[in-house]
Amino acid sequence: MGWCAPELSRNILAGSIMRRDVVTMMPRERVSRVIEVLHATSHHGFPVIDEINSPSTEEKIPEYGHLKGLILKSQLIILMKKRVFYEDPDCHILVDGSELVQLSDFADEYPTSVFRCTVSIFRHDKCLAKLQLSEEDKNCWLDLTPYMHSSPYRVPLSASLPSIFHLFRGLGLRYVAVVDDENKFYFKSEFLFVICLIRNDFQLRGIITRKDLARFKGRRTFTNYTIWELFVSDFQT
Repeated sequence: MGWCAPELSRNILAGSIMRRDVVTMMPRERVSRVIEVLHATSHHGFPVIDEINSPSTEEKIPEYGHLKGLILKSQLIILMKKRVFYEDPDCHILVDGSELVQLSDFADEYPTSVFRCTVSIFRHDKCLAKLQLSEEDKNCWLDLTPYMHSSPYRVPLSASLPSIFHLFRGLGLRYVAVVDDENKFYFKSEFLFVICLIRNDFQLRGIITRKDLARFKGRRTFTNYTIWELFVSDFQT
């Protein structure tokens, strides 16, 4: 991935860059599904949405609900190591033997350098392989809402390639969610005052990673400038 987006690429929008097959989590997930997702993917984070609707007959990609947050792979592993499991889907009854999760548990896993980030990847995979959970544990539930990042970075479908490049480079992001931006206004009258409430509902449409941005290259030959799209081999994002 270069430092800047190709010239004359403002007409390339997020909707044409993003991946639509997003691996997502619900705010409350069964432990068995979390383990299945972690074993099947190498992603470092997962968008948390309020619902997943079945795909229509014409499309194979499901319709995602509203973006509620982002949960990291390291956080999921810590929650399972601490056995922060609930017996019921509403996550009201903790199972016996659950440990208290503190902020320092997550801070110790935060990578502060490239080397530590690489080491943490192998350590998380090793910890995942060593998790010894019974079938009873796998039937329990995880409540992700207290631990997820409730305001992850996101861009609208109309965001241009240069603006997304600046966001990735300026903040050192691995991925960013692509959403529909629907601003809804509600008016509430109390006595002589009229209160205007604004609620932002961001429906998840896709996700953009560094690999997706690295596909676009520019080349200048004399007076001509062309942009072409490469197909990059798989690597961790």
